Amino acid sequence: MKKIDSCLIGFLIFAILSLILVNSINVLDRFFVLFSSPQVIEVSPKTGEEDVALNSQLVIRFDKPIKRQELQYSISPEANGEWKFEDTLIKNHFYRTLIFVPAIDFTPGTEYQVKLENMKGFGLEKTNSFLFTFKTQSFPELKELFIEPKIEITMLNIPLDWQDSPLSCEAASLKMALAGKGVFVSEKEIMEKIGYDLTPHKKNIWGNPYEKYVGDIDGKICETGYGVYWEPVARGAKNWREAEVFSGWKVEDLTREIKAGNSVIVWGALPVGTLTDCSWYTPEGKYILALKETHVRLAVGFIGPAENPSKIILNDPLAGKLYWSTTYFLKNWKIFNYSGVVVR
Repeated sequence: MKKIDSCLIGFLIFAILSLILVNSINVLDRFFVLFSSPQVIEVSPKTGEEDVALNSQLVIRFDKPIKRQELQYSISPEANGEWKFEDTLIKNHFYRTLIFVPAIDFTPGTEYQVKLENMKGFGLEKTNSFLFTFKTQSFPELKELFIEPKIEITMLNIPLDWQDSPLSCEAASLKMALAGKGVFVSEKEIMEKIGYDLTPHKKNIWGNPYEKYVGDIDGKICETGYGVYWEPVARGAKNWREAEVFSGWKVEDLTREIKAGNSVIVWGALPVGTLTDCSWYTPEGKYILALKETHVRLAVGFIGPAENPSKIILNDPLAGKLYWSTTYFLKNWKIFNYSGVVVR
């Protein structure tokens, strides 16, 4: 009987140790995958593919999440369009797919080269690079029949700059606008000029974003941090360049400034279906309209004629370069009464 019990105990110990070993191997395997260098596992169109449709999206999939703010991507010859990160490991974090959506069709009969550099995950691994090519379809017979109308694109040469903090889109947008004028400052320097409203958030009483930045720039939106509106941002900008604050603008006002070489900081919201009101009152009793989805971007270009553009081009410090239809842009901009700051 004792011999049977000892055998049973030995078997149970063996089973438990085996289970621990298997789980350890799985954990180590996942650890290795997460912290090894990222690899491209699939591209569409496939590398070397020909006769690719002119309006095709480019899809690049990785074997693990990548640091999107450090990834460098380019298309040669240059193509106008929007890069999007999708397929998250958790909501809004750790992206595993990169998609390019052309705002204007690719050129017929052209070989394009797509290059990715500084591919990096979330460990201490080395960075990787990747390159693939494709060729678009040709329509020689159509070219003989007509000449395609040239699509007019007006865009300022202002590189995208990601925001440094969770709630620093205003400072990041002004930083890009100033860089477009040859003035290079940090978000920290900008925030020193804008200033912080240190009024504690108690129930429906908080600070005044029309005067200074409200809350913690590294905080949680509408709880411990919020942001700042156009007047203080314009005041901060004037430390380096001429700046004008405005409300009630039309799209023609925006495109006129861009055409003159001036980028425009615009207030709107994240592109979600429902907006969440988190308005409050200042200690003096002033009502502050505020939304949980409030977001600020830099308008840097447009497609089509200035008086009637089809798209507005934005440097979004949180999402990247955007090509929004003018209709949607105006709907988003309207939320804060078409307000913003133009930096000259």
